Amino acid sequence: MGANFQFDKMLPSIDIEAKSITDPKRQVQVFTHDGELWLRIGAINQEDSGVDRVTVKLSAQHAKEIIAAIESGIAYLGGG
Repeated sequence: MGANFQFDKMLPSIDIEAKSITDPKRQVQVFTHDGELWLRIGAINQEDSGVDRVTVKLSAQHAKEIIAAIESGIAYLGGG
């Protein structure tokens, strides 16, 4: 059975990591596969390439902590 993607988008990246690339983006994915939850971030301006991507397995606890951190960041930005 294949991966089931809950989130898969190209998002803006930090300029200093992109060196001389204009408008850098990284593919960010959240997906389930083989009964596990995964977070993957790709290389600069590489969509669906499988090149230099980093994937981590998230436990339910770690996923909840990431969600809480993102919600805190949204509140800081005045969005919640």
